[in-house]
Amino acid sequence: MDADTKPTTTRAVRRSTRTPAKSPKSSAVATAAPPESPAAGSKRKARGPAGKTPAEKLEYLLTNPKSKLTKVDISVGLLFEVVNYTNFLELSEEAQNRLCALLPPTAFSTYSPSVCPTHPDSTLSSDSAQHGADRMDVDDAHAERIPATLDPTVFTSPFFLSAAHTFQDHLFSGWLGKKASDDLETFKEGVRTGQMHADWKDDAWERDHHQPLRSTTSKKKRTESADLVGLVKRGLLQQGDILAYKRSFPALNVTVEKDVLLSAGIQIDRIVPETHYITGYLLSPGTVKSLPPTLLVNGSQECDTKVLSIGDVADPVALERGVLDVDGRVRPSDKYEQDAAAVAAATGPSADPAEVQGQVKNLIAVKAWKSFTLWRWREEMKNQTELQVVQERGGRERVATLFYLRSCCVGS
Repeated sequence: MDADTKPTTTRAVRRSTRTPAKSPKSSAVATAAPPESPAAGSKRKARGPAGKTPAEKLEYLLTNPKSKLTKVDISVGLLFEVVNYTNFLELSEEAQNRLCALLPPTAFSTYSPSVCPTHPDSTLSSDSAQHGADRMDVDDAHAERIPATLDPTVFTSPFFLSAAHTFQDHLFSGWLGKKASDDLETFKEGVRTGQMHADWKDDAWERDHHQPLRSTTSKKKRTESADLVGLVKRGLLQQGDILAYKRSFPALNVTVEKDVLLSAGIQIDRIVPETHYITGYLLSPGTVKSLPPTLLVNGSQECDTKVLSIGDVADPVALERGVLDVDGRVRPSDKYEQDAAAVAAATGPSADPAEVQGQVKNLIAVKAWKSFTLWRWREEMKNQTELQVVQERGGRERVATLFYLRSCCVGS
């Protein structure tokens, strides 16, 4: 027994007095990772995501395109497990009222669908029916929207799921971020001040699909297809028609409007038979827009007031120049500067000057074709002279712009 216990006691003493050797791995760890000071830890913590406030985290989650919400599969089960009527009741009264204000009236039990106000079964009075004829029921701002009347089935509605998917799409597209909001406000302010406008559809189409006019082997046919004479020969312009000119010049804050009456047709030069032009454009002097009513009647050749005439014109550019000369508010140089500035803004400063000059010339022609709109009588209105005297433009109706008529002429 003593022999057995003695070695055991000796090993115990040796184990308590020896210092265990450190492994190389432990030494490397101790050397590579010294204890860091509290200041360094707080600085690194401030730089990390944990340094954001709860409000900043929520804003990032709801507005940033890289938010985790863009990668969540919003299904029926997941949505209804998180957003449901039970969790809605756990919110504070203030939060419930704020959420109810965002829901449509159809989400509340107090909503009662009704027929159209003009329907015979409508219970609305004639005054209220007339007031609400153009208003939808879901746009009623006076409906009661309180948590007590909220319909619990709104959280299980397929429309609610569709709205969640729409929100996720808008979040991923960046439409909920600050940049998109600032761009929208900048555009709205530019529209209000007149410094910005949306491109017209035909201007955007021409910019993206610019194509020259069709080339034909016959020079005579090409000339007829690209001027007013070609429109007259095809019956697109007739004697008695009115060409209503309208064009805005933002730099001068001027809008020129003037009616031009086509009082005669094509005339052929006796010396040069290939030369065709239109004679007899009548218009009022100065800045007066409309023609005298007595001149707008069918077959009338007399006028009790002064009118001016422009002749020997077959090009809308020349006709526009004559109209602006009569109006007197826009000089040719001002009009050219406006067209040149529009081309320079579209091409940039590095464009070829010769190409820019060609585009300016093409833009001047296109603007002239688009500035004139054709007005003509309908067949049943041609002989109603009593009505023609009292109606605007002698009872004529709008047909189309010369730009549209030219496209029909060229394409034929």
